[in-house]
Amino acid sequence: MKQAGTKHFDELIDIARENGATAAKIIPAKMVVIDERVRLKCEVPRCTGYGHYLTCPPYVMPVDIFGRILSRYTWCLLVQVEAKNINSMDKGKCRIDHTILRENKDLHRPFRLKLLQVVEAVEAAAFKKGLSFAAGFSGGSCVLCDRCVNDKFSEVCKHPFHARPPMEAVGIDVIRTVKNAGLSLHLSSGKNVIWTGLVLLN
Repeated sequence: MKQAGTKHFDELIDIARENGATAAKIIPAKMVVIDERVRLKCEVPRCTGYGHYLTCPPYVMPVDIFGRILSRYTWCLLVQVEAKNINSMDKGKCRIDHTILRENKDLHRPFRLKLLQVVEAVEAAAFKKGLSFAAGFSGGSCVLCDRCVNDKFSEVCKHPFHARPPMEAVGIDVIRTVKNAGLSLHLSSGKNVIWTGLVLLN
């Protein structure tokens, strides 16, 4: 028998798809894998988003705090947006090719904005349906502004109701979580890149 609130889950999946999700699946929150090594990869080697966005480390909550918060949730919705005609094949000649990073940022921006739109729409709908602790997470560093605020300790986000932290920033192992959910995630292959987001539902 479904718990209170879960009667809306099919509707939330529909909303995700209506807003552009190519996949959406309700999973138990216990399927979400937290691993501090994911947060480590924000710094080693240092991600281009580290320290540059309010939605990225070190400006987001620590992994252990997020882990405690996650333990209070029962369900979540994984959403995915497929980046059409952009494969995930490694094209660099070294560990990190900054030219390719810049090119990829422009190529992927429309799909990452679409993912944000999906996450925001689901979160808002869930809240209106009585799931008052619905909280969304995106994938990758913020793409809303070309440049974040200068003083991140005194200035506020320019898009506080649209920006969402990436799953990786709070320590979510996206690869294992997606695998647990039975969804696809293409890495270093000729298949289209898939961007993944998450909405916690309670």
